[in-house]
Amino acid sequence: MLMIVLPYLHSLFEFISLSGVSPVLRNSSRDQTVLWTKVVVELPLSSCITDDNLWFTLKSSGKLNLIRRVVDANPLIKKLIVTGCTELVPEGIIACVETLMKNNHKLETLHINGVPGFTKDHLSSLSTYLPQEGAIDLEVCPKCDQVRMIPPCSRESCKREGRNERECRGCWYCVPRCMECAVCLGPDTDQIEEVACGGDVVCLPCCQALPKCRFCNKPYCTCRSQQPEAR
Repeated sequence: MLMIVLPYLHSLFEFISLSGVSPVLRNSSRDQTVLWTKVVVELPLSSCITDDNLWFTLKSSGKLNLIRRVVDANPLIKKLIVTGCTELVPEGIIACVETLMKNNHKLETLHINGVPGFTKDHLSSLSTYLPQEGAIDLEVCPKCDQVRMIPPCSRESCKREGRNERECRGCWYCVPRCMECAVCLGPDTDQIEEVACGGDVVCLPCCQALPKCRFCNKPYCTCRSQQPEAR
């Protein structure tokens, strides 16, 4: 029964929480190597994890020592997702990637959006380890020349264009987008609704699906942590 449950755990926080329940669960989650091919750091860990304890997690020592023996025995981590980890720095991420790429092991996915300070030089260094398209969630925006996330556009007319040929290819700062589905909202788009939680906008289909503020009847964005009371 335990082996059925463990694969459904999603994030590093869930694994660490599980390890504190009992020695049996700690040992089971630690020793199942296949569970540690994907490391996801999200809230509440993403706001407090630092380069030191992320590095020590992957190097198998330090505060997050749950995976000490797993990484020592078989460093099979293929996905490292640390989006929103504002206490990390690019140099720490690069050091972790270098460690994971030793012995001909390949890291397949690296999500670092929200980690501050990434430059084109940092991105170039990471690209030598993860050259495949889409492996890193940050790119150099072709419009502002900054290192930022460039979301895919779900508009059918844009999807027919090649990835690099899309006119709407650009970061969130350069291209107005729906906060829910990331579809581009160009000047010729009249199906735009402003959300109640600020100056963000959503497309008409998302507007119809979102709950509404009970005071102004505007949709509010579900990505906000503080939301108005719904009807």
